[in-house]
Amino acid sequence: MTNEHCGRALACCLIGSLLLTAGAQAFAQEPVRPASIGAPDAAAAADGTFRDALETAALLASGLKVRLNKVRHRVGERLAISVDVPFEGYLNVLSVGPDDVPTILFPNQLHTDNRVGIGAFALPTGQMKQELKATGPQGRMLVAAFLSREALDLQQGGADGRDADGKPLDTLGRLNDAGRRQLEERAAQSFASLVRTAPLLAGVAYGSVCAERGPCDTATLVENQAAGKTGEERVAPGLLLEPEIELGLPQGVRLRRVSDKGIALGKISEGFVGRLYDASGGHCSIAYGHVVKKTRCDGSEPVALQRGVSEEQGEMLLVEDMRRAQRAVMSLVTSELNDAQFAALCNFTYSVGAEKLRSSTLLKAINAGEQQRVPFQWRRWTQLGGKEHARLKLRREREIALYFEGGEVPAGPPAGEDLTPIDIRIGELGEAGEAAPAASQ
Repeated sequence: MTNEHCGRALACCLIGSLLLTAGAQAFAQEPVRPASIGAPDAAAAADGTFRDALETAALLASGLKVRLNKVRHRVGERLAISVDVPFEGYLNVLSVGPDDVPTILFPNQLHTDNRVGIGAFALPTGQMKQELKATGPQGRMLVAAFLSREALDLQQGGADGRDADGKPLDTLGRLNDAGRRQLEERAAQSFASLVRTAPLLAGVAYGSVCAERGPCDTATLVENQAAGKTGEERVAPGLLLEPEIELGLPQGVRLRRVSDKGIALGKISEGFVGRLYDASGGHCSIAYGHVVKKTRCDGSEPVALQRGVSEEQGEMLLVEDMRRAQRAVMSLVTSELNDAQFAALCNFTYSVGAEKLRSSTLLKAINAGEQQRVPFQWRRWTQLGGKEHARLKLRREREIALYFEGGEVPAGPPAGEDLTPIDIRIGELGEAGEAAPAASQ
């Protein structure tokens, strides 16, 4: 296996393990409203899938541990879910399969009271007195759990699914658009809040449903995953396109960990594709933006990756790739960062590259302690190919929200602040009007 395929020795080891596991107006000058970091815009939210909406909401809110009794289920097999509940509240558990039908597993007709206490929660509950069964269609399955301090009605306005007393007609209900918007709004608020004050905590677990007979492996499931998960509009992380620059840490200093919320942000920003694809610019990639090689996919990629990867395997690749960003931020930032600020900067660096962070005005503002300048310098990095990129704008707002977690985002730029948009593939213009050295493509 060549360095072009793996990039680094550690990434090679990880791939080996997969074989074993099978302009000024464009910049807001008002505080960012939490809802603005949920979906790109109202139209996108309406057109997007329930799966994407629930996954994004669960990753934004984060904080819950959700587990399935098995990673792969045959149709008809028993399905069990466990959630670690850190405080008393109201728990909602939902599942979405490849048909994009959002089923409310809990509460339900057999167990309508979803007030839960601290500790391990198991579904199905004893009160339900019946098992949950894995059902078709076969393919990837997502289970998301949401714990709120106040009761949520995820079927609000869905009178057609309830009787005269307001109880669900079917044993398991369906999430409607109003309920989805409620989760998206609460999740966006939670992402910008400290965990102890967040209105919502959430978690997600991934599984799969296979036919009663036949193959039940990652390759088959990836092949059957929903259409549309291609790399056509995906932007390869700038950090993985540039040569690795020498940014050593002092002897004895350990690499600082990226928080769970920071890893979740990386997953949301990159999006998951379980099979090889060509990202924008023709870079062969897989999972959460992992660059396999800087040319198009042509069948010469490692066999383990040609078979496809699961979300869990993809997260392993993301965590490994993020280490370069961690090292860059620890080496280049001289001011003290809290965990949220460090995670936000690692995500930014992963997106644009370490060399571009090093030559940025954003870094200068952070090292100088000029926090009032930070969001406005951050928002400059929204162009790709000389054009503003909607998903980059959303990504920058989420990174800013994490950087200022639990606090107010400065409302207006200082007088004379440069707000000129920056192309993430070119970098910032220097004093002589020349672009900073571009990363090798």
